[in-house]
Amino acid sequence: MKIPYLVILLVLVGISQSFSQNVPPRGPYNTLDGGIIDGVVIKDEVPIRSAVPYEHVRLADYVWSKRVFSRIDAREKLNHEIFFPFDDFYWDYKAPKTPEDVDNPLWNKHQERWSLWTVILRHIMLGDLTIYEISDPDFILREDGYQFKYPIQKNSADDYFINDEYRLKLHKQISCLGAPEKYVFKDLYSQDQILTKTNSDFNFWFDSLVNVPGMEDLSVNESVVRTYWNEVGPGEELTLPRPQVFQSSRGITAYNIKEDWFFDKERSMLDKRIIAIAPVAKFVYEEPDTPEDYERGIMVVSRNGVDGIAVAGAGFQPYTGLTEEKEMFWLYFPELRNVIVNYYTYNDKSDAQWMTFDDLFWKRKFNAQIYRTSDKFDRNIEDYRFGVDALREAEKIKGEIRKWEHDVWNY
Repeated sequence: MKIPYLVILLVLVGISQSFSQNVPPRGPYNTLDGGIIDGVVIKDEVPIRSAVPYEHVRLADYVWSKRVFSRIDAREKLNHEIFFPFDDFYWDYKAPKTPEDVDNPLWNKHQERWSLWTVILRHIMLGDLTIYEISDPDFILREDGYQFKYPIQKNSADDYFINDEYRLKLHKQISCLGAPEKYVFKDLYSQDQILTKTNSDFNFWFDSLVNVPGMEDLSVNESVVRTYWNEVGPGEELTLPRPQVFQSSRGITAYNIKEDWFFDKERSMLDKRIIAIAPVAKFVYEEPDTPEDYERGIMVVSRNGVDGIAVAGAGFQPYTGLTEEKEMFWLYFPELRNVIVNYYTYNDKSDAQWMTFDDLFWKRKFNAQIYRTSDKFDRNIEDYRFGVDALREAEKIKGEIRKWEHDVWNY
């Protein structure tokens, strides 16, 4: 049976449209405006790749396993390729409204390569990654999000741009909210005045302000007042929404990984496989009065190497109180692999042969410290060992795993 030429043409058009996108799904290009090429070759000729599938493991060959949780610390030199270079958000950066606006110039990123956090944040906005909250939003006493129990569900990849509820949930995970900015102006007596929305009709409400003592000669920008007036409900003071301050890569202090160490009888080898990964940032420390009053705290945003909390109208306010490092959210690592396989890390041997982030994790080009393993009590090492003893316990766990592998071949 012959296929009509019109059907073939429609199929080809559909394929071409599916591959034509304004937002590149991989690392930064070295082609700039005006025909400038920052280098010798054009890097946008590198094809988009998919992650190499893991080796299939049969259940019958899965004879031993150990679940291990480890922390990749930003302070260790071997891990710097994951955390550098830093990116920054200008204070007037706003949440993108379209996929093309994600790479807004106000998000100042490195021209040649990006940190892992920059890649993650970019593709969270583009809808390529699913966030799993660290705890139940309605009962946050127990942080068990590593079990993928609390996903932020999305209906499509464009939900961040079209679904206000979904966007608000994401913003709670990736940013710090500053204080709302109140609309304040001077009256005839040079006194600060804060307006309150007392009527649902703006024109009637605005005209009634001249009857307030001190406001007879009201000389303010009507369009500005209307903007504040539209943002509040009846009876509320005129305020603008709280500023959205996104966490930059400077504020990421570590990555927690959940992985399984297992023995594959068919290949006769002890293997490791990362199951989930969580960025770690600083949060304001809040001491709960009771377990029911437990709160996660406000994220401390790092800018220019200084920790602080964003406050509208004050620019940047350094935070000097107690902080604690906590997981922001969890990501399913096999899903993340399809993203990071197209982003490259620094190679100090040659600038022409950088490995991808996926290669870095596959080849274990990082150092991680064990902070938890599967046990009958379901607890962290620091729950029963402290300080140096906790480090020794982590090394003891590694030694036990190596001993098990050694005993396999010791007949």
